[in-house]
Amino acid sequence: MKTRILSFAMGLILFSNLSNAQMFDKIGKDFNDFLKVGGGYFTAPLNFESSDWRNLGITAAMVSGGFFLDNTARSYSQQSHSNFKNDLFDIDQYYTTKYVVAATAGIYAFGLFAGNDKVRNIGVQLGESVIYAGAVTVTLKSLIGRSRPYNNKGHTSFKPFNLNNDNLSFPSGHATLAFAFSTVMAHQVDNIFWKTGWFTAAGLVCYARMYHDQHWISDVIMGGAIGYFTGRFVVNHSTNNPEEKEASKNTSKPFYSAGINFRENQPVYTFNFGYQF
Repeated sequence: MKTRILSFAMGLILFSNLSNAQMFDKIGKDFNDFLKVGGGYFTAPLNFESSDWRNLGITAAMVSGGFFLDNTARSYSQQSHSNFKNDLFDIDQYYTTKYVVAATAGIYAFGLFAGNDKVRNIGVQLGESVIYAGAVTVTLKSLIGRSRPYNNKGHTSFKPFNLNNDNLSFPSGHATLAFAFSTVMAHQVDNIFWKTGWFTAAGLVCYARMYHDQHWISDVIMGGAIGYFTGRFVVNHSTNNPEEKEASKNTSKPFYSAGINFRENQPVYTFNFGYQF
């Protein structure tokens, strides 16, 4: 009996050590992937293709257009407040840094401890998206130093290299986090209602920031664009698509060959086509 108990205890200890070792291996791999995606993200402009430059141009045009509509959009958003709107646009309280980080960490931890690699990978993607997009937005905020609407100094008031919250309007951090998080989540399920729900939530956050007089419309356009394109970069990165990466390795590759043979002093042309496995 004692021998069985001792063996069982030793088995538990061995399993625990093995599980911890595997867990730390997974954490180490995820951290390396996190850095790899980050390296690709911050050097991406060096490898922009025509579609990337087009998206950049469209974003710049939308932000510029938003700049000319800043005052009009602010007046509209401040015209009528109601209890229903107050409740609806409180959604921006749930896309703050602490809640987004908590949700991301929770999803990752669940996937890690439950041994669910798919959920764990979603947590990694969320971390990459919100952290890298957030880093870009925070940097731009402090460099540009735009006055928030409630200061009533106008949308052309800037104090660059500023860390005062009153002058950290552009771009919107809430809009960045909302789209960075929602874009990754929307990608996980191929269902129009699922995707619409996440992007609707992100859009409501953007308007909520204007409703609460915290941001100009150009702020939320820029913040949303940073979050959206960061999320897209993350979910499309090869590191976060192990199935596609493995499939590409196993895909058969075509081969071609051509030649000339002589049969009874007459040239015979041959052409071969096949797949190499």
